[in-house]
Amino acid sequence: MSEAPSSKQALPLDTGKPSGVGLVSGQAPGQPDGLRQHDVSRQHETLDQTAVPRQHQASVSQEEPSQHQVPRHSKRQSSWIRRTLADPRAVMGLLAVALVAALAFLGPFAAPHSGTEIVALPYQKPMPEHPLGTDVLGRDVLSILLLGGQGFMIEGFLAAVMGVGIGGFVGIIIGLLSGRLRAALLFSNDTVMVVPQILIVLIVIAAFSANAITLTAAVAVAQVPYAARVVQAATQKVVHEDYYLAGQMAGQSRLSLMFREVLPNIAGPLLVEFGVRLCISFVVLASLSYLGFSAGAGDWGQMIHENKGGIAIQPWAVLSPIACISVFLIGMNLLRDRVSNALSGW
Repeated sequence: MSEAPSSKQALPLDTGKPSGVGLVSGQAPGQPDGLRQHDVSRQHETLDQTAVPRQHQASVSQEEPSQHQVPRHSKRQSSWIRRTLADPRAVMGLLAVALVAALAFLGPFAAPHSGTEIVALPYQKPMPEHPLGTDVLGRDVLSILLLGGQGFMIEGFLAAVMGVGIGGFVGIIIGLLSGRLRAALLFSNDTVMVVPQILIVLIVIAAFSANAITLTAAVAVAQVPYAARVVQAATQKVVHEDYYLAGQMAGQSRLSLMFREVLPNIAGPLLVEFGVRLCISFVVLASLSYLGFSAGAGDWGQMIHENKGGIAIQPWAVLSPIACISVFLIGMNLLRDRVSNALSGW
């Protein structure tokens, strides 16, 4: 009988992989010396790579994303201003608005005559002493133009602020409600919008006297339903967003949701709507002054009304206030349009 080979004489099975002893000692049977040395070097490289401390790898993995992280709200609130000022049309609009505003508010300090002083015959053409001529009463047109813009601008600005403020609050309330109450309020608001603004203002003036407070309040009331409709539509988009629903599920009150979630996210449409209402307020006030409902003598709308009969003789008494109002409205529309485009890129 043949003897079984001992364990010391047993040949290793060819499994296709080098044994651990052969890799470490370099004495795997059946392999050339060059291949054994190459396998040993590769195994050492693998061991060196896996020997990196885990804490160091974690610190590297945490540091790499931080180099590319961008603050969440670092650019959103300031980039629209940069985009607006980078547009030449926005700069032109801003300059036009600033020019007319400076003329209105600084004009009273530079007026050469008072608003009631008779300086020459009526409807005198421009001359060195009176660069814009005289009006229907013989007053200096340049002086009246410089004196009449301040009250006109203040009334229009206050009317727009009150109209957008009240209308924005009403629009947010309607947007936060639901069901039949929301539908009833929205229907009532849309019904008021059908009535022309000038008619609403005339009704208010008929009930009260035509003074500065009445005119400003009447124009503001006429702006409320339009501002409310725009703000309501913007609020409806916000209430369907995830962040609003998350705040609602967290138990926040409607007042807290209004100030923390709704107002910051409708600031863009609200700002654009204010620009629209401001322009319309000036147009309505000028129309009322032209019709004879003026808060005081000498404002720009009243100048057009008083001197329209002599436009063929002395047109500057009419064209100068029209030019001031037109430049302001064109500049405001340019600026508002560019701001709207910049805000849409949020």
